[in-house]
Amino acid sequence: MSRRILALTALAFLSLAPAHATGGISCEAEDRSAKFTIGSPIGRSTGGAFFQFEGELEVRAANVAEDFKKVTFTKDHLTQSWFDARDLKMHVHFERAGEPHGTIDLTVEARGNANAETWRGRYVLSIGETVNGEFRTRRLTGRVSCSVEG
Repeated sequence: MSRRILALTALAFLSLAPAHATGGISCEAEDRSAKFTIGSPIGRSTGGAFFQFEGELEVRAANVAEDFKKVTFTKDHLTQSWFDARDLKMHVHFERAGEPHGTIDLTVEARGNANAETWRGRYVLSIGETVNGEFRTRRLTGRVSCSVEG
């Protein structure tokens, strides 16, 4: 009887411990060039896999096509990601559906550690557009801060 009570007590205490199978990442920036928020829940047991990735981008730079001024990102746009104990990297690629050809590439790189609530880094936003039959790329950069949970 006492073994059963001991086992049930141990099980009750274990159930009080928080689960660390998932966490979340959220990165944001706001400056003269752009404003964005991107993020995803991440799975710890799956090697840091990002799932349900999403984000919003507002390009504030001058002379940007109207359909590129505000863009919504989904998990299909996250082409590369890396997350470990000190580094976070994400690359997002968006292509205009129709003509003229156009692309947006957003790369975020941040550093931190397990004890830091906020990780800091830089972003690079490349906007490629066809203007007068010629494809041109513009590069904008800035600072980014990321929250890492779990």
